[in-house]
Amino acid sequence: MKKLRGKPTTGLGIQELSDALAISERRRREAQRLSGVGFWELNYQNGTLYWSEEIFAIYGLEANALDPNYEIFVSLIFDDDREFVDAAYKASVKDGTEYNIRYRIKAGPATKWIEARGVTYYDSEGNPERSIGTAQDISEIMDAQQALEHLALHDALTGLPNRKLFSDRISAALNLARRHGFFLGVLFIDLDNFKRINDRQGHSLGDEVLVGIARHLEHSVRAEDTFARLGGDEFVGLLTGENEQDIQDAVQRVKQSIEGTYSTEFGSFAITASIGVTIYPHDSDEPDELLRHADHAMYEAKESGKSRICYFDAKRHQSNRSRNQLLVDIEKAIENDEFILHFQPRICLRDGSLSGAEALLRWFRPDGPTPPVEVITAIRGTSLEWELDTWVMKEALAQVRRFRAYGLQGPFSLNVMPSTIENRELPSLLKQFLDDASISGENLEIEVLEVSSIRDFDQANEILRVCKELGIRFSLDDFGTGYASLTYFHSLPVDKLKIDQLFIRTLLSDGGSLALVKSILAISDANDCFVVAEGVESYSIASALRHLGCDYGQGFGLAKPMASDDYIAWAHNWDAQVFLDRMAASG
Repeated sequence: MKKLRGKPTTGLGIQELSDALAISERRRREAQRLSGVGFWELNYQNGTLYWSEEIFAIYGLEANALDPNYEIFVSLIFDDDREFVDAAYKASVKDGTEYNIRYRIKAGPATKWIEARGVTYYDSEGNPERSIGTAQDISEIMDAQQALEHLALHDALTGLPNRKLFSDRISAALNLARRHGFFLGVLFIDLDNFKRINDRQGHSLGDEVLVGIARHLEHSVRAEDTFARLGGDEFVGLLTGENEQDIQDAVQRVKQSIEGTYSTEFGSFAITASIGVTIYPHDSDEPDELLRHADHAMYEAKESGKSRICYFDAKRHQSNRSRNQLLVDIEKAIENDEFILHFQPRICLRDGSLSGAEALLRWFRPDGPTPPVEVITAIRGTSLEWELDTWVMKEALAQVRRFRAYGLQGPFSLNVMPSTIENRELPSLLKQFLDDASISGENLEIEVLEVSSIRDFDQANEILRVCKELGIRFSLDDFGTGYASLTYFHSLPVDKLKIDQLFIRTLLSDGGSLALVKSILAISDANDCFVVAEGVESYSIASALRHLGCDYGQGFGLAKPMASDDYIAWAHNWDAQVFLDRMAASG
């Protein structure tokens, strides 16, 4: 083994260190140049800013063209980004944190994207001494990213916004409309018979037509308006205006811009469109809901004959939606026994005795009572008619059993829908309920509502006669209204007529009402039928009815509908003689 001669080496000499430092600096510069990363350093002691050659190259400046400083640096930042960069840099110096931001700069006539990093060093007293950092041109990366974002938010065929971007723009437009009070029109556009072009001429030609339509849409309105393609031959639009007429005028221009003859190298094609429109603030302020409503209106335009504009009717839609929700609530209310029955006493006008009561449906919801007429209107024509009537019959008979236990006699009446009268299951169901309550049919009277809606009088007549064999009696409600009341009277086996309150309330003031009441009483007397007058609001009306020969009366002037417990208490305190005396005094 050879031995090394000379003095031992304890370190590099000055020259060697100088050479090593130069090599390191060269390598750093070459790495920066190759990577495109520039270096900068800001000295707080003398206020100088150092830029490496790469920084000058990024800005498109000659290395010795200027002496950089912070003010020059800020001035070269894109106007919209300047405040953000200045704030980020100053916050980093203040908090002692490293920052990493992206922003745009002015590089001659071009705009570039920069990714910058920076950190600050401090002296022993905590004062900033110098900040250093790097900057890199990432324009290619940002351009590629923006291209991807554009593809994600735009239709690849036409270049129009897609559904997601359109929804975002509706949201932004709604915010502005709320603040400034202008109108928005949302359009749903479907080309008529476009499928024939694709099927007969091929999708390539169809695509050419779609692109042409997109260009027509873009040129038909202002820059602040938006059109998008959802797919196929469906387009949507967003229009703004100071009032509703502005929107309607713009919609007409849109339709005119779409419809016409489109020429291609393979021939010419006539295009028409069906357009559905909804307008804010007349409609919802939810983007997706506005689009659904415009779509709904577009289908109405199609059904109306195509090549039409149809405006969404928010009030009608709200009514339908409210009815659908009400039906759901009614169904739940039946299942959960949320309905209750109130009872309105019926008085015999001849001797003042209590002659049972009428069961009336009541629904007290958390947000307030729902009128029975709303319930009846909502369930008309649905299976809930039978379900609700079934609940009423069962509950009424359960209450009748309770009343009889307190010594209260009937008959007690309840109302049912025409469809229930035509249901062949009615007799067996009533027999079951009567057996369950252990009471006879003589305690029950059924009032037929809206008798004119009965479809099969022969079947209804047969069903009622079977029910009458159980002892149940029937009455026609609101007799006197409708030209065919007398026909219904002779078509069904009824035992009692109820004169509509409209005529009773005006009995003393309207000669026509008086004449009609006299006629009904004469008809009932000839047919050996009892009569009940509804809407007796005073003792004077009750007295007049008594003298005319009316059998029974009920109304707010005698007693209001009341809960079952209140009815029991009221009935026990009823004094027939006091009633007769008051009638006599009023007459």
